Amino acid sequence: MLLGIDVPVSGEFDVVGFGLNAVDHLCFVPRFPAPGSKPRVSRFLRTPGGQAASAMVLCSRLGLAAKYVGKVGGDETGSFSLASIASEGVDTSDVVTVPDVTNQLAMIVVDERDGERTILWHRPAELETRPEELTAEKIAVGRILLIDGHDTAGAARAAEIAHEHGVLVVLDAESIKEGTDEVVARTDVLLASRGFPRRFTGEANLDQAFDALWRAGPRVIGMTLGSLGSLVMGADGSVVSCPSYEVDAVDTTGAGDIFHGAFLYGLLSGWSAERTLSLSNAAAALCCTAPGARGGVESLEQVLKLVACFDPTPA
Repeated sequence: MLLGIDVPVSGEFDVVGFGLNAVDHLCFVPRFPAPGSKPRVSRFLRTPGGQAASAMVLCSRLGLAAKYVGKVGGDETGSFSLASIASEGVDTSDVVTVPDVTNQLAMIVVDERDGERTILWHRPAELETRPEELTAEKIAVGRILLIDGHDTAGAARAAEIAHEHGVLVVLDAESIKEGTDEVVARTDVLLASRGFPRRFTGEANLDQAFDALWRAGPRVIGMTLGSLGSLVMGADGSVVSCPSYEVDAVDTTGAGDIFHGAFLYGLLSGWSAERTLSLSNAAAALCCTAPGARGGVESLEQVLKLVACFDPTPA
């Protein structure tokens, strides 16, 4: 039990991810371009990404049985994205290919000075997964369901199906759209980006924003804080924080998605909040040491080695 919440003990998969996949086009520049400028790109790469898909890839690399549910375009970029997920050992049997539609893609400008990135993205409406397309056979086959909340109607329905079958629901809470409130209401564990609590609740004070989030439905609320690390507030009323790990950052793309995948590992392993956050922060840091949303994380042993360098006896 982590922070007062139980995790189911069995399932065909350890974790199922429902949400986005993408193909990222990374443009590395010496500094972020000023308006009207014409900077030379130092390096260009095409890499796979997407919130739910990247989290599932990380889970598989850490040794979990993972499944991804979503849609890809019927073009070459869709094939590239799907192959990138399947090649990592993630089950893609319920991924739908949409003919004559391009896959979600992004142009990402990476500032070489610190690895910070700016993302321009496009996703055709045809890639949305609708509630009526989801079934228990697709969604409720893991111990945990991760949703990223972009297709809000589908995410709310997926969470509803999961709860009907005793599956724990974790939300990657980043953007706010019509229907986000319904998704939050069906969430057990909410992992928020830094600005989400204030934007979602309208409360400027962070403590009041967290209180409002509690009332909205989740039992555990976590938040990533970039270079400041992360924190989590549990159903038992406890609050745990963990500092970030210092690395030479190349590209910060996908660090939050990798954090979520590692957090799922801690949940499923029954680890303490301290150890779970430590693993998650270390994985996110390693992600930043290589280009792309799935970055520099290769294995559980690699992440644990970074943890041990800073704290040889995590709780």
